[in-house]
Amino acid sequence: MKPILRKVDSGNNSFSIREDIYPFLYNHWHYHPEIELTYIRKGTGVRLVGDSMSPFEDGDLILLGSNLPHMWRSDSIYFKNIPTLNIEAIAIHFKEDFWGAGFMQLPELRLIREMLDLAKRGLQINGKTRDYVIKAMEDNLHITGPKRIEFLLGILDIVSRSGEYNLLATPGFNKTYDLTTTDKINLIYTYTFNNFKNNISIKAAAEAASLSPNSFCRYFKTRTLKTYWQFLLEIRIGYACKLLIENQKSVSQICYECGFNNLSNFNRQFKSLLKITPLQYAKSYTVHVMHL
Repeated sequence: MKPILRKVDSGNNSFSIREDIYPFLYNHWHYHPEIELTYIRKGTGVRLVGDSMSPFEDGDLILLGSNLPHMWRSDSIYFKNIPTLNIEAIAIHFKEDFWGAGFMQLPELRLIREMLDLAKRGLQINGKTRDYVIKAMEDNLHITGPKRIEFLLGILDIVSRSGEYNLLATPGFNKTYDLTTTDKINLIYTYTFNNFKNNISIKAAAEAASLSPNSFCRYFKTRTLKTYWQFLLEIRIGYACKLLIENQKSVSQICYECGFNNLSNFNRQFKSLLKITPLQYAKSYTVHVMHL
């Protein structure tokens, strides 16, 4: 199941702020170059972001990076044509460069820039930050003129400074990280993303970061709160999820393409991480599409 490219209409403005009131939500599995901030004012269902599948409900606030495949599907009761039941949402779509070339590279915007990089995996915004952003979206739904830009920059600044968000898709689904620094963790990420389909040893990964194997293991655990093997497994499983969703290869083919040596180990590791088998995972996406 390949995602489709979706066009976003901004009208005569530099970016779009839109209120949606529908009987139900059921987007196709799609993507677009615009960054998307969606607030679910009213409604429940299932949200697919990259290789993440989670329920959504009233008050959900999600930030999706550029070209990140996603889909929203209302619960089955919304498709029963009940007049009093509907979905309400506010969505903002904007291109990262709509401010002009080089604007986001300003040093004052570093935190926002880093947050938008993280949003390429999808962010669920929580806590007081969510409450603030929701109120701002409601208050500025019909804002016009230069204050539109001030409003958007303001809420992005609040979110980036708060850190009150959690990542949705796994690292392997969207292999994009900030590699502009010389931090060793980025050297490790780069090496891993370039080689996860092959056999990887701690020695080789450590050499990529100019560390001894023992120092490498301690460093990685300190920076990520997980072992390197756990990280590598998440990368491989995340990439496997992407291939399973696209539904163009067999489970056996996907197993070896993701760096696993045998099918039984792949199935075991996949189930240990996601609690379902690769085949069940693929079918869960197919079922959602068939009900469209």
